[in-house]
Amino acid sequence: MDHPPYSPDLAPCDFWLFDYIKQRLTDHTSEKSLISQITAIVDSISKEDLQKTFNKWIERMQLCVKNKGDYFEHLINKI
Repeated sequence: MDHPPYSPDLAPCDFWLFDYIKQRLTDHTSEKSLISQITAIVDSISKEDLQKTFNKWIERMQLCVKNKGDYFEHLINKI
């Protein structure tokens, strides 16, 4: 099977990290404060959350192969 084209279903930043960050953000008046908070959020991610996300990524890769690169989002149990 050829490598599938870019898919947000396979990118941990798209299927987990961006939403994780957005849920924790507060309002900011400057770019510097926004960057600071995003850095703090990412630094605070637990090892367990990273492991769970990695395991979900493996499951998604397996679904991609099983479905021959076709869409598979509807087959996934949400994290």
